[in-house]
Amino acid sequence: MPRLLAVALPAALLAGCAQTDLNASGSEYIEVPPILPISGPEAAEDPESKVLFSLLAAEMAAESGDYEQASTYYLTAARLSGDVQVAERATRLALFARNHRRALAGAERWLELSPDSNEAMQIAAVLMTTTGRDEEAADLLKAIVDNVGTEEGYRVVVSLLAQSEDQGAALRAVERLVDANPDEAAGWQAHAELALRFEELEQARAIARAGVDRFPEAVQLRMTLARVLTEMEDDDAALAALAAAVELRPERRDLRLAYARALVDVEDFERVRPEFDRLLALDPEDADLLLTTALLSLEAGRFELAQDYLERLLASGRRTQDAHYYLGRLHEQADDLQAARRSYQAVDTGEHADDARLRLARLTAELEGYAAARPVFADLQQDPDEGIALRAYLVEGNLLRDKGRFDTALERLGRGLIEFPGSEQLLYLRGLVHERAGNIPAAEADFRAILEMDPENVSALNALGYTLADRTERYEEAYDLITRAYELRPDDAAIVDSYGWVLYRLGRLEEALVKLERAYDLMQDGEIASNLAVVLWEVGRRDESRAIIEEALDRDPGHERLLRVSRELGD
Repeated sequence: MPRLLAVALPAALLAGCAQTDLNASGSEYIEVPPILPISGPEAAEDPESKVLFSLLAAEMAAESGDYEQASTYYLTAARLSGDVQVAERATRLALFARNHRRALAGAERWLELSPDSNEAMQIAAVLMTTTGRDEEAADLLKAIVDNVGTEEGYRVVVSLLAQSEDQGAALRAVERLVDANPDEAAGWQAHAELALRFEELEQARAIARAGVDRFPEAVQLRMTLARVLTEMEDDDAALAALAAAVELRPERRDLRLAYARALVDVEDFERVRPEFDRLLALDPEDADLLLTTALLSLEAGRFELAQDYLERLLASGRRTQDAHYYLGRLHEQADDLQAARRSYQAVDTGEHADDARLRLARLTAELEGYAAARPVFADLQQDPDEGIALRAYLVEGNLLRDKGRFDTALERLGRGLIEFPGSEQLLYLRGLVHERAGNIPAAEADFRAILEMDPENVSALNALGYTLADRTERYEEAYDLITRAYELRPDDAAIVDSYGWVLYRLGRLEEALVKLERAYDLMQDGEIASNLAVVLWEVGRRDESRAIIEEALDRDPGHERLLRVSRELGD
């Protein structure tokens, strides 16, 4: 039997092909005449021969890539044959040819031959929505729900209709289904879910709210409503919907966890903490919850509490690698570098292992001096993982830049660029080192090298613009560069700061002050504070200028630019 016949043909038809010879080359392909219409003179008159001819012609057409012709012949064979597999093949080939009407005809023949086939029902239902037969689609969808079961059935319906090319028809089909079965909460939820998938948010919200009014105890409907409201950026209403779901079923961990995560998203740490406490009360040894609660405490600035949760996690013997890593981060934040190093040394596997190695290298330099750390960095820079090796060059370069060892930093970054030619990250850092060292032409060359590769690299646009504004008198050129960066990322504090500073250099003091105050609202940074203080001083708001400097120096007493500006603005 030739390979072309990819479906199981009836046994009586197979007998007619049993003696087919291979061609001269020994291939399993056979020579056949050109495809002829079924009604042509070469077509036999008896039904079985017509089926065989149609199947052979269909497979020949499919083999040559003519799926439109193949699906036509297969549909003919499906109508003449009682073989379910032929009807299925006719349907799939028509789908492949994107002929939806022919595919639907095949699926309907498939259903005639196998009325309980869920797959045939599903394909037919989707195709009916695509071809405008909403009412019949709704009947098939109901059959699917009845076959699969209400909850799971409606999930299948949503998954199916999400593939429909006619979203309006798909929604109308589900609406018909819900109208015919109004007492099934899962149907209302499916309708809202599908509208949400199609990004019909107003419609999804209306459906979900109507469903919640009709089924006030249906927590999944409330969860769907919350998701819709979140997409619409109505955070308060979304939180209210989730809170109501939790109140209805307080024992359900998934509901409480969803509510807690939503509180995290809106940074409502006062309300989120009790929710995680309740979750931990449900399962005090839940390692994932202990870690999540620790990280939330870290984010909220409650470091002692975070440490307590992490130590509990360590004691539980689970997720210990995560616990050691975040304890290291906590110790670093508290400037307890020895404790941080001990914690990082315990991290030898897992997703944080590489970062722990890099942090250990930097801590070695801080605790024992750069000479002790150099072999550690060298080892990391030979790591077979190129991501680790590149990061090691970057960490080392930043460390040396912060310590004012510019020549060594440039040597190491130059070595890194030999290993990673054209690395935008290494070029950017080297440009920053050149700027700090006072070599403005070299800094400009590195930043422009990045922009040649990526003209919209926001970091390079901003760095070059700020360097020209701060260290040269090429203010108009700086303004153009920073404006391009600002247009690409208008809410980045560093870029807003640069924009304010170049406006100051151009003498546009009031405009500069607006931008710098906004930058300082976005990020309480020493560099931004120093620039804002200068402009406040220039416009005569000298008490505010002094207050900004004092506040910033309280946070970062060693900030070089702040100290310099403080001296320069001294009475």
